[in-house]
Formats: sequence, C-alpha cells, structure tokens
Amino acid sequence: MAKHATVLVEGNSMAPTYNAGDWLMARWGDYSVTGFSIFRNRIRVGDAVVLERAEQPGILYVKRVSEIQIAGHDYPKLFVTSDNPDGTDSRTWGWLPLHYVKARIEFRVRQAKKS
Repeated sequence: MAKHATVLVEGNSMAPTYNAGDWLMARWGDYSVTGFSIFRNRIRVGDAVVLERAEQPGILYVKRVSEIQIAGHDYPKLFVTSDNPDGTDSRTWGWLPLHYVKARIEFRVRQAKKS
C-alpha cells in the first residue's frame, strides 16, 4: 500500500524546479507504467520520481521521467533526467528498470530559505 512521506532535497541537480533545502511530499509504493491497480500507481513521462539505483544502495535521487520503454523488454525501462543540465542522470547511467522507482513526487511542502 502506498504511503506519503517527505523528502529533503540535497544538491541542485533538479534546479530550478527543486533546490537544495526544499522539502517534497512523495508517494511511496509500487509503480507501473501501463495502468492502475490497487497496489500499483502509474508513472508517466514528466513525473518527478525518487529512485534508488542497485549500484548505489541507500542513496536516493530525485529525477524526472523523460522516456519510457515498454516494447521489446521483459520489464519497462525509464530514461530519467535532471532538470539542471549539469546533473547526473540517464545520460550517464543509461536506461533504468522500473523497480528502481521508490516514490513519485506529489508537490513541494516547503521551499528552501534563501540566504
């Protein structure tokens, strides 16, 4: 079952949309790209997601889904990008399996204070 929890942004890979110090509300759960069921929520191109790569367990990233590949694969794959063109994303990592997605960003709870 999906649950909501806040995420603190560290770094500026999603700037200018989300900046270091912003708090985001994320919906955690299992995700699908092809439909909706009781236990799965749909991910669409343009969604900001929280993902965890198998190569770096315990490190969470906020990225935007740019493309979804379904045809010709056993499992859907996602191409994710940073809103900041200098951020690290699928341009470096390549296509990522859908199960790397841990949550979808719903909205910003609190914007970082400007100093």
